[in-house]
Amino acid sequence: MSEHQPATALLALRPLRAIITLAAPTTAVMFIAAVSNILHTYFVSRLGDDAIAAVSLVFPIIMILITVVSGGLGTGVASGIARALGAGRAGDARAIAEHAIVITTGLAVGGSLLSEIGARGLFRLMGGTGDVLDQATLFSRVLFGGLLVSFTVGTFDSILRGAGNVRVPAMCSTLSLALQIAFTPLFMFVFGLGLAGAPLATLTGQAIGLIPRSRFIFGANSPVRPRLIPRDLHPRHFTEILRVGVPASLSAALNYLTLMILTGTIARFGGTYLAAYGLGSRLDFLLFSLGFGVAAAGLTLVGMAVGAGRPELVRRYVTQTALVAAAVVAIPAIVVTLRPGLWIGAFTDAPAIHEIGADYFHTVGPTYFFIVISMVVASSFQALARAVVPLVVMIARVGLVLAAALVAVNVFHARAEAIFVIIAVANVSSCLVLVALFRRVLRTRETA
Repeated sequence: MSEHQPATALLALRPLRAIITLAAPTTAVMFIAAVSNILHTYFVSRLGDDAIAAVSLVFPIIMILITVVSGGLGTGVASGIARALGAGRAGDARAIAEHAIVITTGLAVGGSLLSEIGARGLFRLMGGTGDVLDQATLFSRVLFGGLLVSFTVGTFDSILRGAGNVRVPAMCSTLSLALQIAFTPLFMFVFGLGLAGAPLATLTGQAIGLIPRSRFIFGANSPVRPRLIPRDLHPRHFTEILRVGVPASLSAALNYLTLMILTGTIARFGGTYLAAYGLGSRLDFLLFSLGFGVAAAGLTLVGMAVGAGRPELVRRYVTQTALVAAAVVAIPAIVVTLRPGLWIGAFTDAPAIHEIGADYFHTVGPTYFFIVISMVVASSFQALARAVVPLVVMIARVGLVLAAALVAVNVFHARAEAIFVIIAVANVSSCLVLVALFRRVLRTRETA
């Protein structure tokens, strides 16, 4: 199979084969990313529980920023390019890619400046104090200073995925992650950089991985071949990205904003709770990354099917993608639910953190299946250029979770374990609502 799989060839494959063709490389690299992040967390944990707590403060913020670009605006880019290529409009696909690079550059510069100005104050509002606050500020200064590198990686991968090219992002990400695994202990312990060495290792690996990506994005064999600096900027192409990208970005940002606020709420119970919740949310992200690899395949295929005028394929793509996503997270979800100590024990021996972390995974772990199915359905809405629907569901979910958590803690003086139950209920209910809405949209489109 070639590095670039044409839209017509992908749509001609049996749906399950097409899904696996696109999902396998991305999911494989997400698994490698999971391993890399586990090692990253392990190396940080060698610096003590304060370092774990500090990274737990930074984690939801960087996830908001990265997910807004890669999972949000990147969704708009991939969706627009997939629909354009599916309809045979190569010029529009090229223009979308060029305008995406402009948006990415502006967001990266602005994000780095804002984080330098306000990160420490934000960490203080989230409950960070003393050495935890100092370490979180140091960690974020390095990581946020390299947003242009991180954002460009996400945008380039979105361009490639929208064109049906999943091998190049997978190979380049594997290279970057391998370098991150090697560089992290080297920078932290051999070079004596401490906690600052961890984000520096990440950025160095990403920067090296940009080199081969650039060749495939701008080379003569690229189906898109954008110019680094567009000759003409047109509102139509910005709109094509933003009409899907803005709702998707807001939805992703709200998800991590919830994580940030819940992290601050749980921090009120002390550093032990903060460290335990940080380890729990880190595993959440790793499993959801695997789900994202499958959901991204569904987005590309649904977008191409819509662009090519093949609505009969949409339902099959969505159903089978959801089943594949659930299968991908099945084993780790079951293991961590039944034996949470296998995860927590890799980072700390503190009995209190083990106890709190076990409560979290016993409650939230069984809902991981619902979350990845929600991701697939939301991505399918975005491929249909109906990104507002999952955004509305996310707004309702965030509002209810935060209200319930704040009332439970401030009015009923509940412990953090009550927040875990609220999160689990929200995971299940929001999935059921999304599935019901998507089935209704499909019926409407099929009878139109």
